[in-house]
Amino acid sequence: MTAQPAVGSRRMDRPGFLLDLISGADTDLESVQRLADSAAVALAGSAGVPVDAAATLTRAGNLPATAGSATLAYNVASSEDRYSDGPMAQAAASAASVQVTGDNSSQRWEAYRRRLVGAGYGTALAVPLALDPRSSCALVFLGPAGFEFTPELVGEATWFAAVASQSMKLALEVRSVRSAGDNLKAVLESRTSIDVACGVIMAQNRCSYTDAFGKLAGVSRQRNLKVRSVAENVLKALPSGSPATRFEPPALA
Repeated sequence: MTAQPAVGSRRMDRPGFLLDLISGADTDLESVQRLADSAAVALAGSAGVPVDAAATLTRAGNLPATAGSATLAYNVASSEDRYSDGPMAQAAASAASVQVTGDNSSQRWEAYRRRLVGAGYGTALAVPLALDPRSSCALVFLGPAGFEFTPELVGEATWFAAVASQSMKLALEVRSVRSAGDNLKAVLESRTSIDVACGVIMAQNRCSYTDAFGKLAGVSRQRNLKVRSVAENVLKALPSGSPATRFEPPALA
């Protein structure tokens, strides 16, 4: 096993680009799949031989999302989580690349190396992505038997990971904003249903809003239903049916 510096300074002035990890990717797993596919294509062009890639994204409160450019690559990467070993975890923890070869004499990677060789690969190069403190992601490039990741290829892989870091950050931020918007809409819809149902109860019973809400809450407890569900049942019982709720942005001056 050998460790390499994060990103060589000679590559810092190279023109960058953003990977599209957002369009058509509605989940973290879909973004990770795009990352793995793009990584395999990017490094294979420089290596001159087919190179597979896989990636694992871990976010606080979520299960790890793992994807590979090939089934065997996915199997090797996902086995790290299953056996709690492998270079991807070390790369993410140390913020440096980690390389494991099939003939490495170190006993540390013995079990991982057997799985690597058993899948038909000869070497693995893991590189980390720099994300926020609550998230971590690592790429692993897998070369065929007899192949070696030269210092130039290690530099290429770490440069790609640095670019991919920005792309993944953007994808996660966009997905977080979308999720927050969906949650807010659900809250507003729930509040609207409850308020309208309380208005109906107030008109029918000539009571206050507090008393009307208390009636909804009481039925909620008795029937083990959410207050919103009880409110929607009240509205559905109206002769005209439940009124539709619409949310439109305010007009700009």
